[in-house]
Amino acid sequence: MLYELLGAVRVGSLGEIQEVIKTVGMQVLMNGGVIRGVNNWDTTYLPKRTFKNQASHTMAQHFLMRFDCDPETQKIVRTTLGDDPRMVKFSVVKLGEGKLRDISRVEGHAAWFT
Repeated sequence: MLYELLGAVRVGSLGEIQEVIKTVGMQVLMNGGVIRGVNNWDTTYLPKRTFKNQASHTMAQHFLMRFDCDPETQKIVRTTLGDDPRMVKFSVVKLGEGKLRDISRVEGHAAWFT
């Protein structure tokens, strides 16, 4: 199935966002999945103040990742991101109905983000 992950990492060094993406990517790959693409959306304001790990966040470094994997791997990714103290927020969305003909033309980058 094709999934889209939108993540917000606490503001810090570029290395932190790279480590988070690498961790998620390795989990997907080690469980037989495929990464279609990763987009870094730079640092932007969050819609509202968010509290995580006894800290208040108003800005975060956002990224988008599209990947194919089975539902069990997606659950592992969600658990890992939820436990990671660097993550402020994240959302994983299933794209299409899971049939190859529905998702075969989906590219790795988000065409609606320019």
